[in-house]
Amino acid sequence: MRLLVLLAMLQAGCLSEADESTLGMECGPRDLTPECCLKKNPGQWERCTGSSELARAAGVEKTSPLMKAAAVGTVVVMGAQAVHIGSAERRGVELAMDLFKKVEGEIVRCVRRAEQEVNDYHFGGKSPTWAQCQEVKVGERTTWAAYLGLLKHEMAWPCLRKALDKLLGKDRYLLHPRFYVNQQTGAWEHMPEDMMSQIVTHQGWSGLRGTIEPDIVLLDANNVVIHVYDLKFPCPKTNAAKWETYGQGDYWKDWFQGDLYRFALNVEPLLVSPRGGVSIPKGQ
Repeated sequence: MRLLVLLAMLQAGCLSEADESTLGMECGPRDLTPECCLKKNPGQWERCTGSSELARAAGVEKTSPLMKAAAVGTVVVMGAQAVHIGSAERRGVELAMDLFKKVEGEIVRCVRRAEQEVNDYHFGGKSPTWAQCQEVKVGERTTWAAYLGLLKHEMAWPCLRKALDKLLGKDRYLLHPRFYVNQQTGAWEHMPEDMMSQIVTHQGWSGLRGTIEPDIVLLDANNVVIHVYDLKFPCPKTNAAKWETYGQGDYWKDWFQGDLYRFALNVEPLLVSPRGGVSIPKGQ
């Protein structure tokens, strides 16, 4: 996954409560703490959940076809790429409508495919019930909702990368990029991977507090952000995909996640879920 160097930046062993709180702030309201940690540290189940039982279970599942499929194509290091956020004077050039429809269609297809593949593997093709979503899968911290959300995101990345490479090319999109406020200019900017690694090295995860990380960003030919998407895998599936609010202790307390994306990136952010496809939540 992203930034293999980060694996060496945290000490081995379980997370402390302080580590967990900073991981939660760093990831934003979408991610439960174990899910967020596992995104940054693939395979580090005991470190992220405090559960050696979960680590053992994950070790077994990694040999399964599902876990092998999720691992394909996830270890990708982004090269240096100048990404620009548009303004009122400098809007990005939209994709041609036929291409845009194909791109969104492929994004939805990959999300639904990830949903189905994970449900097929764990629930025989059925969707988990509300009660199952709340159950702790293994250990003491990781619920099925958190585990499934993580795994479905991971299953979607290779599909998305393949589809977007074909339709747009490698330089016209970003998967889970990070953006931050430049303290000198007050403007939002894209955070390169090397900058992120330096921050984590010297400040820990709390150094990333206040940054945002949408799942998919589309760029025009001049690397200007033109579309932003966030993947949601509600558990149970009957729950509506929605933006959450940043809570107590978060840098952007009381902001809706979607409102912050809109403010920071100057585009209308969209949600993508298996049941709802591409959507803008009502009232948000």
